[in-house]
Amino acid sequence: METTLHIAFTWLHILGIALWVGPQVMLAVAWPAASRQVTDLPQRVAAMRVMTRRFGYLGGAGLALIVIAGTYLISTWREYYAIPEDADFLSLRFGFWFVVKMTLFLLMLAVVGLHIAWAGPRQLRAYEAKARGEGDDEELRAARRLSLALSISGLALSLAIMVMGTMIGTSGWSLQER
Repeated sequence: METTLHIAFTWLHILGIALWVGPQVMLAVAWPAASRQVTDLPQRVAAMRVMTRRFGYLGGAGLALIVIAGTYLISTWREYYAIPEDADFLSLRFGFWFVVKMTLFLLMLAVVGLHIAWAGPRQLRAYEAKARGEGDDEELRAARRLSLALSISGLALSLAIMVMGTMIGTSGWSLQER
């Protein structure tokens, strides 16, 4: 039963990662080029709102799965890998890299939160103003650059976290002393 639960929660963790990273890649790589093809600015803003809202749904569900499944996996790692209770967590590669991974996860959440709360709405307001004929081209360019920088940063952090997850998931490597 323990192995079955481990497999199920590992799958849920990976599913959450796919739901989180997939839309990030699309929004950071494909959407900017595709959105420039929509020359009608009110239509572009409407499409942007739909895309970011859908990302919020998928990404939010993905993050929830990541946290729920990850919590289970870290709470049972000693039993699953038969690590004695007296073994120091940070003396193993697993523990050290888990701490680094969680630090980057928190940083990634801060970057994404900054984008959601500030940079994304700023960019939408700049596009809406431009669509009304009131916009400043430089303000729009600056908002787009900031949004792209935060998107790429969040994606780069997500990919680095995935590497660390793979590292600590490889027991032959991660359960060795540091």
